Amino acid sequence: GSGEPGYDGSTIRIRGSNSLGSNDALIVIDGVPARAGGLDRLNPADIESMSVLKDASAAIYGARAANGVILITTKHGKAGKPL
Repeated sequence: GSGEPGYDGSTIRIRGSNSLGSNDALIVIDGVPARAGGLDRLNPADIESMSVLKDASAAIYGARAANGVILITTKHGKAGKPL
């Protein structure tokens, strides 16, 4: 597609295709799995870290994690005086 964030509804495949109906990785943003819009609604400048889980490390998310898990942590405001 265009490469513009949120424009073309791209998908991420970690483990290829399987038989559970969806081939997409489970995206977990700030601890909330399968958030509406996923990566399409997330500003790239707000991402603090990303991790990819597969196999046994993704088992805590059950069958939804059959195609892998992408953990995203966003930047949070800090308490105190602004710089």
